[in-house]
Amino acid sequence: MNLEELKNKQIEQMTEKECLPKDVIEAVLHLVEEVGEVCEAVRKKLPQERLEDEIADILWQLNKLCWMDKIDLENAFLRKLKKNASR
Repeated sequence: MNLEELKNKQIEQMTEKECLPKDVIEAVLHLVEEVGEVCEAVRKKLPQERLEDEIADILWQLNKLCWMDKIDLENAFLRKLKKNASR
């Protein structure tokens, strides 16, 4: 499954559960919160599965933000790879 398919599946699930974000600020705050949880998992040396779950939560929040702002994350990432290669 590619990132776009994951995002679509996620938004479908969020729509069914009526938990779509209210605005972009809310989505960004949730993303930052999840980054903090990854930091905590690393700092406390929590089990690998917990770290994986927290990293997946980051992708979940990032997907939400991309959906709200109509960003194709795969294309954005490929563009960034190209920019970084030329530095």
